[in-house]
Amino acid sequence: MSEIRAAGRRLTAGLAAALVVATGLTAVMSSPAFAVSRAAIVSAAQSELDNGTRNHESPMGSGCNYYTGFFRPWKPSAGCPSSGGVQWRDSDWCADFAKYVWRKAGVKHADVPEGSGGVLDGWAASFKNYGVAYGTWHTRGSGYTPQPGDAVVFDWDQSGDIDHVGIVKSATSSTVHTIEGNSGDRVQSNSYSRTNPDIVGYSAPVNGSSTPEPPQEGRDSTGYYNPADGTFHLRDSLDDGASNHAWDTNLETIPGAVVLTGDWNGDGSDSTGYYNPADGTFHLRNPLGEGTSSYGWDTGLESMPGAVIVTGDWNGDGKDSTGYYNPSDGTFHLRDNLDAGGSNHAWDTDLETIPGAVILTGDWNGDGKDSLGYFNPADGTYHLRDTLDAGGSNHAWDTALETDVPGAVIVTGDWNGDGKDSVGYYDRRDGTFHLRDALGDGASDYAWGTALETLPAAVILTGDWNGA
Repeated sequence: MSEIRAAGRRLTAGLAAALVVATGLTAVMSSPAFAVSRAAIVSAAQSELDNGTRNHESPMGSGCNYYTGFFRPWKPSAGCPSSGGVQWRDSDWCADFAKYVWRKAGVKHADVPEGSGGVLDGWAASFKNYGVAYGTWHTRGSGYTPQPGDAVVFDWDQSGDIDHVGIVKSATSSTVHTIEGNSGDRVQSNSYSRTNPDIVGYSAPVNGSSTPEPPQEGRDSTGYYNPADGTFHLRDSLDDGASNHAWDTNLETIPGAVVLTGDWNGDGSDSTGYYNPADGTFHLRNPLGEGTSSYGWDTGLESMPGAVIVTGDWNGDGKDSTGYYNPSDGTFHLRDNLDAGGSNHAWDTDLETIPGAVILTGDWNGDGKDSLGYFNPADGTYHLRDTLDAGGSNHAWDTALETDVPGAVIVTGDWNGDGKDSVGYYDRRDGTFHLRDALGDGASDYAWGTALETLPAAVILTGDWNGA
């Protein structure tokens, strides 16, 4: 599958976002900061508490749990089950649960893998270390009132060694209510007196806030297409919440339809369309919603069943157009107009030697024109070029995505409105987004959880839907 993008205010293209036939290659086209909601943390914890498929060890008392399997693949797995694409593993797991909840809610730094510079690991003490490192640590005796979404750490025998961690659900003047992993071999709700000597203290999430910031304008955000029922669901801000734009289509009746996004008419907002690989036709619409195509034309691409469709603003005129990558010979073929005709930009590469390469488009240097690049899922490396021609990468870096987030869905877009596209990923295992403003490896600038893991075939889209 491919994901989509469009450049924020500047209108760069969305991307070919659906499955590319037969090759395993995908394309991602290019296209607000907010403080994580404490309510989102509690909601994520409550969701895990209510999830009967993984809210306990299996077999009970074995130590086998989902959350350690999600984060620490080196732990033993003998006798443990698998679910949701995760091999369960045997370990103490209260910290793995708490980190999972924070990560899913979008807490800053909670998505940094253990061993890659992240403070949080599989030990409960790491949550105190997090608070100390980022200035959010509060001891039990400090007078601090614990807030929903905080991590509370415990020392059961007052020996000076932290033994356990949980998530604060709520607190009164006398009592703190929690949701904890590995409490009686399961996820469980508990309550404690706030003067209980077992409580060492509380670490607040770095970007914790009672409410998210309002939607930001002129920046790319996300959404998805559900191929099971042909519906689109798009949101104007980088956070979890109801769709700002949703509509039904009959696209589910077109097997293999490649969903596209882009600013086809240069009005500053992205919209959608599709390519039909069965007959080589494009169908693009200017407004968001169901209706007749604003642009439609035929090509001979049906004779090239492995073609990877891409969209972008190749000539800097403020309008997105289309093109394709041929994985059989590593060539790109791009056209500046929304019609049939010869390529305005074409060049050869050696990408055919990299099976599974994820094709990316975006304006990496802010010059107003989209160019290409790729992500190599075999080694987790990015390779991006600023011009539409063969040559070395202008931007290249290594990540741990190939091992830490197997099957990550790569997305691109202008998340902060600076006129330059950057990258991010969606994790199908837990429905979380992780986006970064700068090109390079590092912690996510935006992260949040969704319930999209329940729709494993969802096609992830990015674009500036409101164009404001």
